[in-house]
Amino acid sequence: MDFLTRIRPHLIRQPWLAALWLSGSAALGHSDRWSSVDLHLLVDPAPELASFADRLAELLNATFPDGWTQLGPQRTQQPNALEGITHARLPGIANRGGVYFRLGWTGPAELAAHLASHGPIRLLWAQDALPPEQFALLGTPVPRFQKAERAGVEQRLLGFWQLLALLPPLMNRGEHLAAADLLHRLRGVLTELVVALNGATRPANATRVNQFLGPAQQDAFEKSLHQTENLAESWTGQAVALIVLYRWYAPQLVEIHSLGYPTALEATVLALLSAEVPGWPARITTA
Repeated sequence: MDFLTRIRPHLIRQPWLAALWLSGSAALGHSDRWSSVDLHLLVDPAPELASFADRLAELLNATFPDGWTQLGPQRTQQPNALEGITHARLPGIANRGGVYFRLGWTGPAELAAHLASHGPIRLLWAQDALPPEQFALLGTPVPRFQKAERAGVEQRLLGFWQLLALLPPLMNRGEHLAAADLLHRLRGVLTELVVALNGATRPANATRVNQFLGPAQQDAFEKSLHQTENLAESWTGQAVALIVLYRWYAPQLVEIHSLGYPTALEATVLALLSAEVPGWPARITTA
């Protein structure tokens, strides 16, 4: 990991750095050449946010003289973080890839909360004088995934049908881009439900899906992507495929979490689709 090899020596020479660790795919042991680098810094004393971001930018300038580009604040999900992409300067940039990185930082008082919000970690370095309680926090195993919560499952069980009810006007207006986006969102809701059935919750910033699904589940979801030259028929086919998947997985979640199946909502939305979408099947079988 060239990014880490180059930046680590610069960081551990800084008097304000108390500890350094990785999160994300590198911490979980399944990173590859396309993975982003999620690097975290324990800073003591806790810095003033704006000036510390500038300080890190100067360090990155010295570490990557070929160039790097900072992503704007609107792309940063965490307030104490700096995101960017390393690259080569023109004309070399056209022939070399880059590394997407995130540098997050926290002070000692916020360390526990910071660790809890970023998942498993791999400690890279810590000061010899690091207080025992902070070292203990950095060495405490963090669950790989958070457990699925009943309220979140219930919300998504209802949300699937609420989203699907928006499909007829999009199809009848010929809003194919909006229909494709809606089906993508539906597939996302259903993915979250299946991950919950597998006993977990996807992290908020997860960029991968396959690792949360079993082989048969992944295959079923990928089949729901089928598309033909007739876009209206494609959206109908995809919606039906997702309904079949919902009917397979939702009853299992209802039983596990002692929830009520949204029978009335399902019937209402299916009646709407049957009345408003040309070519909607008279019956959807899930056998």
